[in-house]
Amino acid sequence: MKVSSALLLMATLVLPVNGQTTLKVDVRMVEVYASVTGADGKPVASLTSQDFQALEDGVPQEIQVFEPQVAALTIALLVDTTGSMANDLPHVKGAVARLLTLLKEEDAVGLYSFANGLMALSPFTNDRKSTLRAVLRTRASGGTALFDSLAQLQRELSRIGGKKAILLFTDGDDNSSALSLEAATQGMRRIGVPVYAILHGRALTEPALLKRLENISRFTGGVPFRLPQVDNLPAVFDRIGRDLQNLYLLGYQSTNDSGAAWRTITVRLPHHPNLKLRAKDGYWR
Repeated sequence: MKVSSALLLMATLVLPVNGQTTLKVDVRMVEVYASVTGADGKPVASLTSQDFQALEDGVPQEIQVFEPQVAALTIALLVDTTGSMANDLPHVKGAVARLLTLLKEEDAVGLYSFANGLMALSPFTNDRKSTLRAVLRTRASGGTALFDSLAQLQRELSRIGGKKAILLFTDGDDNSSALSLEAATQGMRRIGVPVYAILHGRALTEPALLKRLENISRFTGGVPFRLPQVDNLPAVFDRIGRDLQNLYLLGYQSTNDSGAAWRTITVRLPHHPNLKLRAKDGYWR
């Protein structure tokens, strides 16, 4: 079973005394991505929904949606094409070309850039040659609207069913967004698509900015990567490619009626205490 967004409002028909039918919206479907590794750090395959336990604010939830590692993945590549990226963009193009070879044939990849705003360079497709041509055509120019673009891309991905993720490459500069980083992060935590952020340049020289950008990845269940030298980019993309191929997707209809704005999520493997699990820690209602 697939769901079309991280948080889906579930509709319930209610029949009042006068016989008129009304629509009541009261239950949410929550998506959680989980990565599982063994003591050796290698991904653990072949787990089933029965191996996982999901709790919201400490209350067990019934897992109703489960997609294993082998399920197809939708990946949005979000590449910084601002003027400050001119020297690094050739390295990015080469690393993206390598990443495309690591994905399964059925995985769909879409290419986006951001400068003054989000721009779709290639639609989601499993035609690798089409995506690669779009990558090679990218040019660096313009200002930076990172936060607005990332929030907009999250919303677009939320409409796509199945497993999905965003791979972001940026130096962290933003001089054009209407949204603050905090507002963008809260929106992304609400939607919950994992963000793999590769950070370099200014992002590595300003501790406060670096921490907040890394939290975008951690809060959404992704992984942040610091990149002091762009020569190391292919190795980072290799690691991300392997991680993407080993994500599990869990979905449940929340039974939480507390009305709280922040809901804490805990995912466990009760029958596998020696395995390491990574997943987001909650979402904004």
